[in-house]
Amino acid sequence: MDGETTSNRCLLLIDLFNHFQFDDGKALAQALVNIVPTLAETIVKARNARIPIIYCNDNFGRWHETWKEVFAFTEREGLLESTMLFEQLSPQPGDIVLLKSRHSAFFETQLPSLLNDLHVRSMAIAGAATDACVLCTAIDAHVRGLRVTVLEDVIAAASRMRKERALDEMKEGLGLRVCSCACWLLENE
Repeated sequence: MDGETTSNRCLLLIDLFNHFQFDDGKALAQALVNIVPTLAETIVKARNARIPIIYCNDNFGRWHETWKEVFAFTEREGLLESTMLFEQLSPQPGDIVLLKSRHSAFFETQLPSLLNDLHVRSMAIAGAATDACVLCTAIDAHVRGLRVTVLEDVIAAASRMRKERALDEMKEGLGLRVCSCACWLLENE
């Protein structure tokens, strides 16, 4: 992130870019498309508030490629939604992009060191899929002592039931905070 941040929080965007060539892929793609307006607005407001924006995306086993090449792969090989998502939500200068190979954004990535460097104590999570990568990342953030907020209006799952079940687990089972983007952006930490 260019310059100094004014916050000890960050916005973590999980798996926004995908080819969706798997069972339930079309449903997940549509769920992501449905949240684009709110997510795009939230990203802009977070940037303006100098809150670090961190993208963490699956690498799809493309170990020798940069994140730009991986994202181009998803756009090239993906459904029409893949292109739309990239056009609307692609990283901007100053954003940070990490690639991951498993469900959690913490598993064998640079994320823990990055958060330490940025002095992040509070993390808001958005992206997909609520019942897989978002859930795993939220659990890992929680066990590391971070204050976790799951942004319920900008997470996506292949079905409403899967999203609600995962949200219930995060909120009731783990005691994580679940709120809207507007609520999170109003916080003064």
